[in-house]
Amino acid sequence: MSNKWKIVLGLVIMLSIGAFVMTKITKDDLEKIEKAVGSVHGTAAHIEIVHIEEMDHNRAIVFHEMYSRGRRLTVVELKKTFFGWTFESGFSGRSNKDRRSSVLSNYAIIVGRVPSNNYYEVKIEATNGNVYSAKFIEENGIKKYWYYITEEMSEFEEINDATVYAVTEDGEVIEEIEKPDNEPLY
Repeated sequence: MSNKWKIVLGLVIMLSIGAFVMTKITKDDLEKIEKAVGSVHGTAAHIEIVHIEEMDHNRAIVFHEMYSRGRRLTVVELKKTFFGWTFESGFSGRSNKDRRSSVLSNYAIIVGRVPSNNYYEVKIEATNGNVYSAKFIEENGIKKYWYYITEEMSEFEEINDATVYAVTEDGEVIEEIEKPDNEPLY
């Protein structure tokens, strides 16, 4: 193999490793994520990260509870740059509310609390007829929140106005999760 091809192969390997390192969240990243989230709220609030959803394109959606004049669930979109994690957008709401939806910089999200561990699955029946399954955020084996994220902004109105219901393991609907009276946060 000629030296030219060795150099090209070496560069390809280095770029591949660099891309991998840039896209995986490490322990060091967790500290930087906590710092980025904390910088949004300042020092007056106590923040507890409950879940980090890794997304494509060096982005993460961070779900955290903030304790400042009551407990609030806050969802932020962060972007990883060469210098660390930066805030892109976010929203918050009382953590005791049943559901909330919003558009972030690159994603639309619907999120809600789980008031009972009887929830086996949360289904989101969009206005266009599509049905999506939400993911759960658990703490110590107890389901705490549910969420659904889409990159398709065209789906936002369909999920914002969706019928959301919780079902048991047997498929029995145990609760319809009402849409709040307020408009979504854009």
